[in-house]
Amino acid sequence: MFARLRPDSLLSHRLILLAILILAVGLRFHKIGAQSLWYDEGNSARIAERSLALIIAGAAGDIHPPLYYVALKYWRLVFGEHEAGLRSFSAICGALTVLWAYRIGRDAFGRRVGLVAAFLLAIMPFAIYYAQEARMYALLALCAAAGTWAVMRFGTRESQEAARWDCGASGRREAFARLWLPLVVYVAATAAGLWTHYAYPFVMIAQGAAFISLVLPERRPAFGEPRSAHRWPRNALLLYVSASVIAVGLFAPWLPVAIRQIQGWGVDRPAYALGSALLEAYRTLVVGRTLPADQATLPMATFTAFVALGVGLGRRTKAAHRISLLALAGLPVALLFIFGLYREAYLKFLLVCVLPLCVLAARGIVEVGAWAHEAARLRPLTLAIARLPISDLLGKALALVLAALLVPVLRNLYDDPAYARDDYRGIQRLIAAEARPDDAVLFLAPNQWEVYTYYQRDDRGLFPLTYRPASYAHVAAQMQAIASGHRRIFALYFAERDADPEGWYELWMSGNLYKAHERWVGNIRLAVYDSGTDRDAWPIVAEARFGDAIALAEARGRLGTARRGDVVALELTWQPRAKPDRRYKVFVHIGPPDGAPIAQHDSEPVAGYRPTDGWSPDERIVDRRGAWIAPDAPTGTYGVFVGLYDPDTGARLPVMQGNTVIGDRLRIGEITIR
Repeated sequence: MFARLRPDSLLSHRLILLAILILAVGLRFHKIGAQSLWYDEGNSARIAERSLALIIAGAAGDIHPPLYYVALKYWRLVFGEHEAGLRSFSAICGALTVLWAYRIGRDAFGRRVGLVAAFLLAIMPFAIYYAQEARMYALLALCAAAGTWAVMRFGTRESQEAARWDCGASGRREAFARLWLPLVVYVAATAAGLWTHYAYPFVMIAQGAAFISLVLPERRPAFGEPRSAHRWPRNALLLYVSASVIAVGLFAPWLPVAIRQIQGWGVDRPAYALGSALLEAYRTLVVGRTLPADQATLPMATFTAFVALGVGLGRRTKAAHRISLLALAGLPVALLFIFGLYREAYLKFLLVCVLPLCVLAARGIVEVGAWAHEAARLRPLTLAIARLPISDLLGKALALVLAALLVPVLRNLYDDPAYARDDYRGIQRLIAAEARPDDAVLFLAPNQWEVYTYYQRDDRGLFPLTYRPASYAHVAAQMQAIASGHRRIFALYFAERDADPEGWYELWMSGNLYKAHERWVGNIRLAVYDSGTDRDAWPIVAEARFGDAIALAEARGRLGTARRGDVVALELTWQPRAKPDRRYKVFVHIGPPDGAPIAQHDSEPVAGYRPTDGWSPDERIVDRRGAWIAPDAPTGTYGVFVGLYDPDTGARLPVMQGNTVIGDRLRIGEITIR
């Protein structure tokens, strides 16, 4: 009975592989459209809407070649332009990569390893994450997998013998039959990889090292043996180099563009400790980005143990294949560091390393099962137990143990909002819920406009700001033109130090607009401002003192009535009486005199640009700020209060008018929300 369950049977073997592929497809399509498109995905979606000529022209100014965008253009015509439709191309690429993992593992180490390798790659969180993203990384991994299979097939002894071409006409026909498929696959995969991503040469270098490890003579000839039995297979090497040249030749029309774009690509190189950076890269490959570091130890250790066993067991058996897989997994990582490209955002380039790691781990699992089977055969407890397919059962059990350890990672990937992609869909709905004709939405990073207009096709009031502005004067002129025509302003900050290295946009807005609200949505900082266009009509409040060192010389504000979604803008002019001894935060509360505020805004003065411990008695600080009335705020009449507090202790400064303490916050007026 057990013999019929073993994967040695071709039928059961194919059924198991089919089940693994169904699992891979299911994991990659599960909740594929649940999350919003994020920054880069929006760029993909909008580029794919263009004509073929515009896609090519746009890619010439981008940091990615055009193949993925062209493929996505035609894919969306069939499967739709909604989130799931756009991402499904990557999901299919990810599932096909699982099939290549099976073929690589099978050709190198046998069917069992092929099946386990496919299973491991099917459940790897890092591979699933990028199979659910409308970007080119799943296609990059698919090209690398197909090229790796071809290299390893081409590096086999049989292929090397066939490449000698000195065995007559029939032998040459047999050689052609053996070699044509891996050659065609390699050329096609390599050319497609180069047209997909500028990091693909890292894969080619790793594949070259893998090929050399496969074709190197295993040992020096013994005394009396002919040297020809251990010589380099020159013809095989020549064919491999020729295939690489052909693949690069297919990319040659784009090569000048690639060189120009790579040379002009400014890459921020943050400082890092090499050891911790390598550990972070490896952790990302094994468990992805959706598991806290303190919970990743056990799955990482288990996977690493299987990889180590896959490399170390069976000393000389298939040693060349193990070395080649190590090169395929390790060299792209090494090259990322050598070329100074290590950044958390660039670890996705290493998706190509997951497959060779899975094959090595699969070999470790199968070897442990084979060792257990051999031990049971030598010392059988009973005849029945000795006949059980122990290697199969133990191998399956170990693979399932690893899968169980990865379940929390996958649960976080699908369901935990803390690990969700940036929610541009939610931000657009939030802003649109109370949209007004004079609203402005500012995008402080390139490509934000693209993803936002994927959800809001009407682009009136949407302003993509100048990327890396040349001067503060340019920023001031641009912002003044926007603020003069729009009362309420939403700013979406993302990677602002890349887009605006000097921070000029936020500096101008902090000094000239009235910041009312700020919160993080994933990696996006959403800030709400009021332009203060009706400032001359604001009432003025008499001065007061806060503690011994700070006086409020004047308070102006938009009081009276407001609607939900409005910003209650205030202009506070501070006059230090002495140098404050510490940093205080200013708060604005709108609410009842003795209850919780229904709207508030806390920050250091001038949005943090003028902390109080830097004030001097000979200056006046104009602090523009506001409080955003949320769309769900309760209606009614409320007081507007201002105060200062120590952020370390929460203690508020006493408010004094004359010599009388009137409380710990100053009431500057009231407002009716309708």
